Amino acid sequence: MAYAAVISLIQTLKQVMQQKPRWVIGDTRKMVESLLDSVGYFQNFVESSCNIRRQDSCKHFEQLEREIRIAVNEAENVIELNIYEFNQLERCCSRLGMSRQPICDDLPPLLEKIDAVKRKILMQNITIISSTKVDSLLGLDSSSKHNANLSQEDVVVGLEDDLMKIMRRLIGPPCGREVVSILGMAGIGKTTLAKEVYHHPEIRNRFDIHVWVTISQEYRTRDLWLSILSCIPHISETNPMDVSEEINESTDDQLMDMIYKKLKYRRYLIIMYDIWSKDIWDLMTRIFPDDNNGSRIILTSRHEEVAKHADPDSNPHKMNLLNWDNSWKLLKDKVFGVEHGCPPELEDIGKQVAQKCHGLPLALLVVAGHLSKLSTTRKCWNDVAKTISKIVASEPDKCLGVVAMSYSYLPDHLKSCFLSMAAFPEGFEVETHRLIQLWVADGFLRNERVKSLEEIGKEWLEDLISRNLIMVIKRRFNGEMKTCGVHDLVRDLILRQAEKEKFMQVTRIHKVIRRFNDSACKPYIRRYSFHSTISPSDCWNSLSSFTRTLYLFNGLKLVSPVSKQVPFLARFKLLRVLAILQYTFREFPLELTKLVHLRYLEFNCYDDLHRSVSELYNLQNLVFGGHSNLPVDIWKMKLLRHLQVRKISSFRVPSSKEGSGFKLQNLEGLSDISISCCTKELFTGFPNLKRLKIHGAWAECRRDMIFQTLNNLSCLNKLEILKIICSRKLYPHPLPSKYALPTSLKRLTLRCTYLPWEDMANIVTLPNLEELKIKDNGFDGDVWRLNDEENFNQLKFLLIDRTNLKHWDAGSVNFPMLKRLVLKRCLYLEEIPKDIGEICTLESIELHNCRSSVAKSVKEIQQEQESMANDSLSVRINEKPWWD
Repeated sequence: MAYAAVISLIQTLKQVMQQKPRWVIGDTRKMVESLLDSVGYFQNFVESSCNIRRQDSCKHFEQLEREIRIAVNEAENVIELNIYEFNQLERCCSRLGMSRQPICDDLPPLLEKIDAVKRKILMQNITIISSTKVDSLLGLDSSSKHNANLSQEDVVVGLEDDLMKIMRRLIGPPCGREVVSILGMAGIGKTTLAKEVYHHPEIRNRFDIHVWVTISQEYRTRDLWLSILSCIPHISETNPMDVSEEINESTDDQLMDMIYKKLKYRRYLIIMYDIWSKDIWDLMTRIFPDDNNGSRIILTSRHEEVAKHADPDSNPHKMNLLNWDNSWKLLKDKVFGVEHGCPPELEDIGKQVAQKCHGLPLALLVVAGHLSKLSTTRKCWNDVAKTISKIVASEPDKCLGVVAMSYSYLPDHLKSCFLSMAAFPEGFEVETHRLIQLWVADGFLRNERVKSLEEIGKEWLEDLISRNLIMVIKRRFNGEMKTCGVHDLVRDLILRQAEKEKFMQVTRIHKVIRRFNDSACKPYIRRYSFHSTISPSDCWNSLSSFTRTLYLFNGLKLVSPVSKQVPFLARFKLLRVLAILQYTFREFPLELTKLVHLRYLEFNCYDDLHRSVSELYNLQNLVFGGHSNLPVDIWKMKLLRHLQVRKISSFRVPSSKEGSGFKLQNLEGLSDISISCCTKELFTGFPNLKRLKIHGAWAECRRDMIFQTLNNLSCLNKLEILKIICSRKLYPHPLPSKYALPTSLKRLTLRCTYLPWEDMANIVTLPNLEELKIKDNGFDGDVWRLNDEENFNQLKFLLIDRTNLKHWDAGSVNFPMLKRLVLKRCLYLEEIPKDIGEICTLESIELHNCRSSVAKSVKEIQQEQESMANDSLSVRINEKPWWD
């Protein structure tokens, strides 16, 4: 993983120059700039050689990458270790003279090693060429190597709806040539669906010409043209390997012209199977004429960007994982045959086996093949249920090899982000914003001036999702990603690849912790993730001292949790990411504050956050589980971007004696702070805050305090997400009728704030509000009446959960953009406004534990819409009692 190492060192050097300019002056600055120049050369080399490195025959590139990674990692280790030790000296000796520069003495030997690798690359006189030329030079023809078998031997289950939708698009309008893209992760059934379409009698009769051409990752254009010509009538009798003299002597351009003329004025169906890049589409689209005769092109791919590029106006058909019923049907049909049933005594365990394949047809077929070779006993099937991952991994050509193709085609900058998913336990849902924070902290993202690192991280995550490598588990109302994860089969690939490339070591059970006695291997593993409880001695003995990332998902096994000292942490002086979950320190572990390279820190503690945490001057993300009076020293943490304290915490402004003008310019996320400290003076110190969660304790929840807080928020002119949660009912208190909220707000949640419904007039004016959640009497009163001038012009999602509201008077004009309406535990509400059904954008109404009269009004709305040929409104009613 040379690319990740190179980007990390570049960022480290730039950070030193920006944050500690006094350390890089004179000759030291010249050496740092020279080092940056050489490492920049490595970056260009790795990026430009990406196409060649995909070929198995280019092993010398792997060796060069290995040498780059070793040299760059060693340089970064030395530089950051110097910085660490220099910081410790500064802490111990407040009057330390600053004549010595901390990294000066070690730079010349580092430069010499880096330059040696650079000279080696230059001496080999390597010229980087395009992927197409590489394929031609190497004689690759993956259209024959990876070509799909077009025979129909597959057991087809759960594809009926997919087949029907594709057929409609092939046979129905429009008349013009259209691209129909079939998208999905590896092994989801794209090939099976495409073959069903290709062989369907109605399709065979409708189209004059049927062409199936496999593109795959590596292609040679001439072989593609010959493959297409072999499918066209009057040419198909000619063997592609023994073509006529005319074709054999034709140039590529002449072959393309020949194909175009053969397709002209004829209705054709082209299936472009397994297309990986936009470039090949740009090349091939020239040979497909559009004669407005209903010709179609089916494109199968794992990459959504390819489909959107081929036809921006055509919506790709996205394949989903099988549900449990279809998973079981596919498994038993493959094991016992379609006409035979499963023995009753195996049905329950068989369903468990099917569920553990998580709906992926390829995994189901591999497991079915394994089961068909075993005795049909419960013991054998129970053993299979316990070892699904091993069975799938035991046939790499059928499973992991298929998924690995997606990884090999990833750009270098995405590989480290993808492999970082190895850190999370099986089935783990990770919040997307947290994942991106971890990428930033680990140094995976390239810094671009025009975009923030978070924006870049979001784009890269979307790219991985569009390639069907990472799955979105939950989305918000607007389609925005909320949580994500990976399929178990993809996770197996990630774990293997992470270990192979020495990117990360993952330990799932305590007994398999390895001792690193091999000194040649130990320094190169920088990331560790433990899913079982681990003792400090194991950490000390088993992990590299150059560790940058450490996840402890199941806590620590400490002899004395009372001690403030956690000595084993002192070994990991270069840590950037430390997450200790499922464990709570009784007292603040002071050893943490020596880890000056930390950028992401997550841990739980019964004690307050110690003031010395401010010495972590590189810290960007702090997730602290515990009550805390946040120390005033936290204002010194200028790089802090996200501060999450999981329990109510106070945050005070420095007094005049402690200084003035403190601002956390980079802070974008803050939670959970006490409502009692939400003053304008505090908020003025967060000029770029985007996310804020405020919590009111029992004694603090007064209406006048809520009002003051709402009014003070007006100075946060970049705030987009706001949550205010109180702990008890607010008693009446006279309030002014007007207060100003930030106009930048997009998402607002009010819980237990007991504001009068009349105050909604202050919220309806927010021009950018898209999501409004009212929970546990966020608004109080039995009538909510909106006049024609009170319009939520951008609101797309409205949730009302537990309220004493009885009458709701509103029309479609009040919610012109609403997409989703959710009502929960509205036990007093009699009905929803009838005109809600007339909102053109409304997609769904959900009811949970509401009165039958509300359900009746919703059903009437749905029936009325259906009578007007609008069957797109989805209604979901859950009438179970809320206490059940």
